[in-house]
Amino acid sequence: MYLVMYISHDVEQADAVLEKWMEAGIEGATIIESAGLRQMSSHLRDDFSIMPTLANLLRDTEIHHRTLFSAIRDEALLQKVIQTTTAYVGDWAKPDVGILLVLPLLQAYGLERGDPAKKSKD
Repeated sequence: MYLVMYISHDVEQADAVLEKWMEAGIEGATIIESAGLRQMSSHLRDDFSIMPTLANLLRDTEIHHRTLFSAIRDEALLQKVIQTTTAYVGDWAKPDVGILLVLPLLQAYGLERGDPAKKSKD
């Protein structure tokens, strides 16, 4: 099993990649607002405590980054997602195309709940 993550600086690009993932066969994904260290450090203020919360950091800053992630069981589906994402964003070495990460996922719980409508048909 794998965890695939896509980090984008562009909300519309992240939405388009999510659409491509769904077309490739991803049935579930999580989308979170995120911020990189460079963006956060440029918005830090002197009156923050040493350990500010993310909510404090973002209070005066609108974040436009998105991180998508999904657990994938099948390596064939993983390869399809990688190929589809790469075809959409183009050259990964270019700026502002985002970052794609694939991590081994040793254990996952709660993925089998599924759609109640599907369960009633079985």
